[in-house]
Amino acid sequence: MATSAPPKTIVPAKPSPPDVLARLFGGLKPPPSVLAPARIPNNGPDALAALLDALRDNHERSHVFFNQFSFHNHSAHHLLAIYALGAPGPVITAAYQDTHLDHQRIAFVAPNSVVITDENFTDHLGNDQNYNAYLDYFHRVVLQPGATIPDLIEKYIFSDHYNIRTPKEGTQQPEMLNRFLEILLHPIIHVGYGAEFGLLGMIAEGLAWTAVHPAGATTLISRLLFTPERTTPLTELEKQEPGWMPKSGARLRALNILSLMLRDPRFFGSRVLDKHEFADMLVSHGEIFNKYAEMWDCNIESQDDLEKYLEEIIFADMLMYGVGSWDGDDVEYRADFFTGHIVTSALFLPSLCAHISRRSQTLLLRAHFLTSITWWVVRGRPPFPLKEFTSTPLPPFPNSPSAKYPTTLPGPQPTAAPDALPSPNSPYAVVPNPWYPVLANAIVHPNEHLCKFQRALAHFGSLYGHRRAGFVMESLSEDGVEVDPDYAYLDGSVFLRVAWLTSAALGWVVLGESNTGVWNYQEFEQKAKDDLAMLERQGKA
Repeated sequence: MATSAPPKTIVPAKPSPPDVLARLFGGLKPPPSVLAPARIPNNGPDALAALLDALRDNHERSHVFFNQFSFHNHSAHHLLAIYALGAPGPVITAAYQDTHLDHQRIAFVAPNSVVITDENFTDHLGNDQNYNAYLDYFHRVVLQPGATIPDLIEKYIFSDHYNIRTPKEGTQQPEMLNRFLEILLHPIIHVGYGAEFGLLGMIAEGLAWTAVHPAGATTLISRLLFTPERTTPLTELEKQEPGWMPKSGARLRALNILSLMLRDPRFFGSRVLDKHEFADMLVSHGEIFNKYAEMWDCNIESQDDLEKYLEEIIFADMLMYGVGSWDGDDVEYRADFFTGHIVTSALFLPSLCAHISRRSQTLLLRAHFLTSITWWVVRGRPPFPLKEFTSTPLPPFPNSPSAKYPTTLPGPQPTAAPDALPSPNSPYAVVPNPWYPVLANAIVHPNEHLCKFQRALAHFGSLYGHRRAGFVMESLSEDGVEVDPDYAYLDGSVFLRVAWLTSAALGWVVLGESNTGVWNYQEFEQKAKDDLAMLERQGKA
């Protein structure tokens, strides 16, 4: 997926008045729900000052994409994540200035000085050159007297009027929920930060991000959730449906759906793709994904329902990335960049759900699940060998010397005092909680994705780390389909196991190791760089 080249004549965006910036980024609100992530204390007021200064500068300075290949500006995501993990002011400032500013595209006025209004809202959707025009529009919207975050999200993401209009108005359908989960779910992350921290500036940016993203998943989200009456004939692949598939109307748990997808021979020809090929999978398999997503029994009518389905989707996400990236203890952990975004975006489901209706909560979780299973298949549909995955000792106890990544920390370690608990020779005396080094590494690591990812895993561990092996088996057995026996080994340790492997794969920078940056996407990234170099040689960049 390539975004459009910037206009030949760049007109920098007009700075916002100081009073507007002060209202957009005036301060942080507490987490909106007990299910939303808690925050680790910083070392004083300088941290918040550094954060807000950087967020305001980024808001004025930079575009949503930093190149022509849909690579997002992650500045705000990075800074908010490390702030919430307890980073001090100098680290926040360095993270912004040293890892982001050197490659951002400047914010620029939309071609022909387009002004977005309620009347022409749909006419300019999906074009990233119009980002600042939509940002100006959402400035006006979020700063209107009486505007609230719940009302804004309900209207612009979940309402019928901003998804499928009947009759159609303008040149295209809004499909804002569709766009909300496009290009690796980045808009949901951005608006999610706004919902979590109560930042109107992040809400305005995130809704503008959403508006300029494509509606590429029309086959999926809009068709399934807003136009459920199908009008197209069955495809040849659909006609090859296995005889063991549940009958139409069956409702299953998410993990059982993943098991069925692993068996489905219609996916056997899939290979590992990148985000540029995501659209091809939608065309060839879109209605098959819809059928699987429709099986999920998610229908939220109460807080208990919400908590049940959040836990279900989060464990499914952990399998698709965490266990799916593992090929054994003695080989490199693949740390799949694409399915990793399934996990990162899931962190914001509780904060978003705290602001929206039960109907919208259902739409959000179903859309997220549908997008997640699609990316999992796009990335090769890796299986979940849970028995082997959970057999490794948990940090800080040592694993096999042949393992690629030790479950002990690198380098020399301090010696515990004789009266340290539980005993001076216990690994717990030096590393009583393995999450502490994981999160410390995430704060200072220059890779802007690691902090977001580890924050998500730590939060999920706080919610579900108490789950014992076998906890899912009784409920899965009620679905009337064959249950994968490996699910008996799934427990709450999966979050720490995956966090540790991911930290080791990207490097224990906090303990002297180099930044390896080894997310499993380098070939995709290099191809994009090669394409950009070619366009530059041709004078088209």
